[in-house]
Amino acid sequence: MGTKEYEEKTGRGHRPLSPKQNVRKNLDFEPLSTTALILEDRPANLPAKPAEEAQKHRQQYEEMVVQAKKRELKEAQKRKKQLEERCKLEDSIGNAVLTWNNEILPNWETMCCSRKVRELWWQGIPPSVRGKVWSLAIGNELNITHELYDICLARAKEKWRSRSTVGTEVECE
Repeated sequence: MGTKEYEEKTGRGHRPLSPKQNVRKNLDFEPLSTTALILEDRPANLPAKPAEEAQKHRQQYEEMVVQAKKRELKEAQKRKKQLEERCKLEDSIGNAVLTWNNEILPNWETMCCSRKVRELWWQGIPPSVRGKVWSLAIGNELNITHELYDICLARAKEKWRSRSTVGTEVECE
């Protein structure tokens, strides 16, 4: 087969393609990971590929593109599922906040031991109402103020320091 016959068969003419013509035209349907997989003809300074080898390479290229499309489709479905789960969780938390703020907290004395409160509690208390719920649930029967708490904390730290220094003195002797 002569060069002219080969060029006619493969669709290559005598004119080299301009850079604009050489750019892939169908990038919009190609997956992103295949943009580097460009099946191009051999440079003009190399001998032409045998037809069997060219067909084999074209088939390998198409298989790689199909696999990349499958992989990207699978990843897109996974991302979509994760997004749906996150939205569902956010909706659930939003509904729980409304329930705690509108139904449970205003009626804490009557609702605190109800089945609904127990179920919502085990589902997780939303962060925005957690402090209020815990303070109502635990209470403050000892009437501990912030100042009293700070005083007791300082005493505990001092005792801890004094014990640790006594322990090191005993070890040294």
